[in-house]
Amino acid sequence: MDRSWMNLPRVSVDYRNGVETFLDFAFANASQEDMILCPCKKCANINWHIREVVHEHLIVCGFVRGYIKWIFHGEITPCRASSTSNSIDPLNSHRRPHREDDMEGMLRDAFNCMIIINQLEKIMILVLMIPPR
Repeated sequence: MDRSWMNLPRVSVDYRNGVETFLDFAFANASQEDMILCPCKKCANINWHIREVVHEHLIVCGFVRGYIKWIFHGEITPCRASSTSNSIDPLNSHRRPHREDDMEGMLRDAFNCMIIINQLEKIMILVLMIPPR
């Protein structure tokens, strides 16, 4: 999916159309109780809001820097195979980013708990989005 509109001025028609496309995608794939995590610069995928509020935030503030893959909004990302197998698990592979040490695979093997893996992924991404001091 083309995301070049994310770099356009927020007053442009293409940017506004892109925001609508994003909102349609996010609410179709990741909404909970008619809310999604707001990816604006102010909320940084931490605060949950209804569609109208997220729309306003994205027009006024814009997207948080670097949020190209919409992992908090249902976008599927590639991953590594399990440490116990050379094949990719098609049911769970979309949630894990590529890592050199396969920590997710070890946790999955030890605890068989995807919740831990998903939370670790979100924490890693939030830490990487914090600008250096």
